Amino acid sequence: MKSIKFKLIAATSAMVLAVVLIISIPILGQQISEVKANVGLLSNAQMETASVSVAAFLDTPTRMVEDTAYHVMNTELELKKLQDDFQTLINDEPSILALYYADEIQMSDGGQFYYSGGWTPDASYDKYSRKWFTDGRDNKGLFITEPYMDIPTQSLVTSICTGVHHENGSFAGTVGVDIKLSVLNDMVRNIKLSERGQSFLIDADGNYLTNDDFEKILNVNFFDEYKSLAKYKSKFSDKVFIDTNAPNGYYIAGQVVSNDAGWILVTVGSSKEIFSQLQKNVTLIITLSILALIAAILVSIFISTKIVKPIKTVDVAVNGIAEGNADLTQRLSASTKDEVGDLVNGFNKFMAKMHGIVSDVKNSKDELSNVKIDLRESIDSTASSITEILSNIESVGGQIEHQSNSVSQTSAAVTEIAENINSLERMIDTQSHGVAQASVAVEQMIGNISSVNSSVEKMAASFGNLEKNTNEGISKQQKVSAHVAEIEAQSKALQDANVAITNVASQTNLLAMNAAIEAAHAGEAGKGFSVVADEIRKLSETSAAESHKISEELHKISESIEAVVVAARESSESFAGVGEKISQTDELVNQIKAAMQEQKEGSQQIVDALKMMNDSTLEVKSASHEMAIGNQAILEEIHNLQDATNVIRDGMNEMSVGAGEMNKTGALLSDISTKVTDSINRIGTQIDQFRV
Repeated sequence: MKSIKFKLIAATSAMVLAVVLIISIPILGQQISEVKANVGLLSNAQMETASVSVAAFLDTPTRMVEDTAYHVMNTELELKKLQDDFQTLINDEPSILALYYADEIQMSDGGQFYYSGGWTPDASYDKYSRKWFTDGRDNKGLFITEPYMDIPTQSLVTSICTGVHHENGSFAGTVGVDIKLSVLNDMVRNIKLSERGQSFLIDADGNYLTNDDFEKILNVNFFDEYKSLAKYKSKFSDKVFIDTNAPNGYYIAGQVVSNDAGWILVTVGSSKEIFSQLQKNVTLIITLSILALIAAILVSIFISTKIVKPIKTVDVAVNGIAEGNADLTQRLSASTKDEVGDLVNGFNKFMAKMHGIVSDVKNSKDELSNVKIDLRESIDSTASSITEILSNIESVGGQIEHQSNSVSQTSAAVTEIAENINSLERMIDTQSHGVAQASVAVEQMIGNISSVNSSVEKMAASFGNLEKNTNEGISKQQKVSAHVAEIEAQSKALQDANVAITNVASQTNLLAMNAAIEAAHAGEAGKGFSVVADEIRKLSETSAAESHKISEELHKISESIEAVVVAARESSESFAGVGEKISQTDELVNQIKAAMQEQKEGSQQIVDALKMMNDSTLEVKSASHEMAIGNQAILEEIHNLQDATNVIRDGMNEMSVGAGEMNKTGALLSDISTKVTDSINRIGTQIDQFRV
């Protein structure tokens, strides 16, 4: 069986661990949600910025192509002047490599190629072998070509082109702008969600359009290099897609930034970098939780030791009583003024009450011991008298038998008869004297039995009062237990209220963090709101700290209440044990009372028998007297003597039967006396265990 001290330490540690988990798990969940939300916001912002940047990057050359197409269709084309105009247009645009226009005629047939840098292809240049040219011929609209290597500059470029058509719909040529992908690469490179993250521009098939390693551009597929991310190929659209827990520890975000070109901006990196701060917070929370648990164990050991020490003192005293070496004079000192002190004071009051009760029982035991001795002596005296009576009856019976045998010889032995009559008279006097003594002894025994009955009734009354006092103690103990239960329920209600305060503080802190984020997004305009958010956060932290202190105090109160409940329960069990012992003793006293009543009734029967014997003796004495008077006429009255002898014989038989009944009653009284003696000895053994 585990001790109260161990239970207090275990309960406190479990409670602190539960509180730490209850507090830390929502915080970690909130931080994970915030990190994911922040990553989502950041990726949305980055992707939107990139989309706007790419759109802006493409907007200038797009307008330039459209303006140039309109210009070549509505002006006289002069090669040198148009090339100079093209160069002037792109001078302020570092991302544009060249602006050009090729008419529908092959160079070998006298066709024209207007190039901003002044370059003119030779006659072998085949316009129709160039996809940008043929797409312009076949498509009536703006389009973007796949990246390719520009021959004059040996630069990786992509072209924005449009076909030029006459009013009748016939093909006139293609206007195009070559854009340097290196500029786009520099733009994309700076889009990151983490420190070591990477961003790329890929086409609809996944081929690199930008990469710091130029050899990979158009030669390596992004989804071949990151095979574990191939399942995301179909998930990109004009809306931002992000997954912070992609396979192999990656995060990935992407968005289609140009529907015309089918370009996709993707950014990848290690998920650990995104959640690095979260991991630091987890480590910090675990460390603080371990320290809090250790501190709680140390504090609970100290407090439980102080609580259990006086309880152990009470336990030693109660076990001393239970083991039979009960010193009811001992008292415990109450060193504290709390529930444990009240328990010690209650124990002292209980010991004082028990001291008085046991003292009364001991006095009753002493009185019973004296009555036991008197009863024993009376029974022994009665037994001796009955033995003497039986002896006398046997002697008289023998004489009467002898008299009966001698009646036939009466005529020859009148003198002998006279002597026998005188002897009979003496024996009858002795018998009468013995019967009188037996009557006195039995009456004295009846008086002793009445005295014993009176003592037993007093003892029964004392045990009734003792049982009533015990029941009152149990009732009061139950009321104390009920009050303690009410206090425990109120303590739980306070704990629930404190949990509600903690939740409010947590929500307030979350509100403050969200407000701070929004203030940061608002920039200068949100500075004032940021101050308010900071104050709200401080208020939340103060509320959380105070709530934590209140929770600790409530836990301490709850521990004390639990200790009082255990002590009250043990006290109630002790009261119940005492009540059971008292009930057993009361039952024993009632048995003694019943036995003494039976003894009294038997003694009354003896008295009645002795009266009958005394009457018979008087009759015999009268007959003997008449025999003495009629001794002279014995011969004439021989028949009367025979009749008298028969009467005497019958009387002696009745006396013998009465004496037998008296002997049985004496044996019954002896058995009852033995039972009374055993009962008194058992009561004495139990009572003598208490020291008063």
